[in-house]
Amino acid sequence: MSSHFVESFDGTRIAYDLHDSGSGALVLVVPGFWRERRHPSMVALAALLNAHGYRVAVVDPRGHGESGGTYGFNRDEHHDIAAVANDLLHRLPLDSLSLLGFSYGGSIAISTAARHPLPIESLVLISPVADFAMISPRINPFTIHRHIAFSLALRRPRFEWRMRRAEKLRALDDIRDVHAPVCLIHVRNDWLIGHRHSLALFEAASEPKELHLMDIPGNYHADRIFSVAARSVEPIVLRFLQRHVSTDDD
Repeated sequence: MSSHFVESFDGTRIAYDLHDSGSGALVLVVPGFWRERRHPSMVALAALLNAHGYRVAVVDPRGHGESGGTYGFNRDEHHDIAAVANDLLHRLPLDSLSLLGFSYGGSIAISTAARHPLPIESLVLISPVADFAMISPRINPFTIHRHIAFSLALRRPRFEWRMRRAEKLRALDDIRDVHAPVCLIHVRNDWLIGHRHSLALFEAASEPKELHLMDIPGNYHADRIFSVAARSVEPIVLRFLQRHVSTDDD
C-alpha cells in the first residue's frame, strides 16, 4: 500500500491510499461520512478486491483523516474524487476505472460520474443517499451500539454544522446524467438511510442497472453490511464488476 496526495480545484489537499495489485482494472472507493481510508472495513474491502484481480484506491473524503477542507455532504467532494481519479489515470496504465461509494460516498460517486469527463466503466453504490432532505434516521437506543462505535466520537471529521441549510448536490438529479452500469445495494429498513433512497435512484438511473434490496436482520448501513453479511453482499459486488469491468484477461 502506498499513500498519495492530490490538490483539488480549490487547493484542498486530498489523501488516498493505493492498494496495488498490478491489474489494469481499478476500483476507486469513496467512504461514507465519518469513515477514513484506514478504517478496518476499508482495508478489508481493498484486500477482497485485490484478491479478485483489481487495483484499489481508497480516499479520505475532505474533512476526514489526512485530507484537508470541510465536508460538505456532496457540495464540492465530486471535484476531489475527480482529482484523485485523474491522478490515478496519469500515474497508472489502467484499462478501466470504477467507483464504489458508501452512503454519502455513493452520492459523491454519482455526482463525480455525472459532472466529470472520466472513463468510468461502472458504479457500485452501497446504501447511497439520494437526497439529504430524504434522510430520516430510525434510532433505537437499545441497538445503536451495533452501528456506531464509541471510538468514532474521538475522531470527529470537520463538517458544515449548518448542513441542513447548506447548498448540496442531489444525487437523485445527477444520476440521470450517469452513462455507466449502476449497481445499488441496500438493506431493507436501513437504520440511517432508508432503502427508499436506492429505490428512487434506481428509478431515475439509465440502463444497465440493478437493485439489490437485502433482508438482513439488524437494519445495517453501508460498510457494516460487509462485516455482518459478507457471504450475501460480496458475491453481488464481485459478479457485477466481472460483468461490466474490463480486466487484463479480457
